[in-house]
Amino acid sequence: MALVWVRSARDTSRTPAGPILRRKGAPLYTPQLLFGEVGLSSDILNHEPFLERARLQREQERDVLARLALGAYVVARLINRLLTMEAGPDALDGFHWQVDAVRRHIDDLPADAPETAHLAGIAAEVSAKGRISAGLWMNLTAYAYFLEHEGRLEESLEILHLAARAQGEETPPEDFAAYALFAARLNRQLARWDIATTCYAAAEEAARACGDDVSALRGRLGQGAVHRGRGNYPQARAIAEDVVRQATQLGLVDAQALAYADLGTIFTFQGMRLDALKAHYQAFRLTQDPLQRMRSLSDLAIDLSEIGAFEAARVAFEIVIASNTTLLVRVNALLELMDLESGLGNRVAFERCRSAIDQVRDSMFPSMATDYEFKLGMGWARFDQLGRAREALRRGLALAETHRLNAWYFKIEQALGKLAEIPREKSPVLQPSELSEAPIVREMEVSLREYTLSTE
Repeated sequence: MALVWVRSARDTSRTPAGPILRRKGAPLYTPQLLFGEVGLSSDILNHEPFLERARLQREQERDVLARLALGAYVVARLINRLLTMEAGPDALDGFHWQVDAVRRHIDDLPADAPETAHLAGIAAEVSAKGRISAGLWMNLTAYAYFLEHEGRLEESLEILHLAARAQGEETPPEDFAAYALFAARLNRQLARWDIATTCYAAAEEAARACGDDVSALRGRLGQGAVHRGRGNYPQARAIAEDVVRQATQLGLVDAQALAYADLGTIFTFQGMRLDALKAHYQAFRLTQDPLQRMRSLSDLAIDLSEIGAFEAARVAFEIVIASNTTLLVRVNALLELMDLESGLGNRVAFERCRSAIDQVRDSMFPSMATDYEFKLGMGWARFDQLGRAREALRRGLALAETHRLNAWYFKIEQALGKLAEIPREKSPVLQPSELSEAPIVREMEVSLREYTLSTE
């Protein structure tokens, strides 16, 4: 049966193929659309992110964590071989040996480690006869979510790719939309803007094909988030406002919450503080998803900090940091709290946040790492450590240039230019504004304190 390509894939860069394949007018949802063509299974550099994690853990003399990383690597290699294995007794004999070796490695891993449970679950789904079980892709997807939760975005992409391949070439549109949104989010956080846009657009098309309005709107919002990441705030705002209208008309509360969260972030970047505050508060109130609630609360805390409602902001950040949300959301809250404490002249609290962040620096994606260097530099400057401030800002500038983070580049460049103007004798730079006394702000602070009590 003939397939018509609208644009060819490029297997060397794993760039997604672009427009969706069609079979006699019907869409064909394939892993190649999101992840590109598969490289040779014999290539030792396949699944390199796991080897890199193992190397870093070895250097830090964390042998148990290094063995976990190697366990992830050998499991990924096993699944890759399962998916590409040729028929025949010789190939099956070699596969049997590989399965036994992988299972022995997993048996030697710490039994109480969550990652061990994920690896064991995947290995259990591997048939000794080389068949792909029905549950394999679900176990792989669960592991990909775990890796994202831990901030290992490159590794999460590797496993998500295997999950999509394990499900097969004719994935149902609803599952394909979920893969596409997941892959898009990971690529966006890694500042791979073009790939993220392709994946978000594919998610929107697949979701509309199966009548999933929420996922379709999430795909649309994701494309707006890419515009925001590239500094195109007007386009990002137009998309978010359009999604708010559509979600409201359709009565889709979760989509409304997501759209308000995006809109609040855009208002923040545009300096529209009260509008940002109201939008993020709406997102916090509307969302039913615990993870999204913490993301919205983190954004709300930033808004409260910027208008000078410092105690309310601190309460909000501490709720996020103490929550069971993803590592990246908690780290982002730590970053913002570090910035707040340096702005208030609290050196002890600043150092406490910095120390906590340094333990997870390897898990940061590019824009977060750039943000960290910027806030670290500004913090050092506030404490009259100008040499250390310049070093941090220059590292941030290099990151922004490498990953084409245009808005960050100009922001850091401006900060470096002004650094010499900071006086040697300084008082805390953050001061409350009139907005901090607004009734809605008082309402929020009371609500947050009640929330804290309810979660203890």
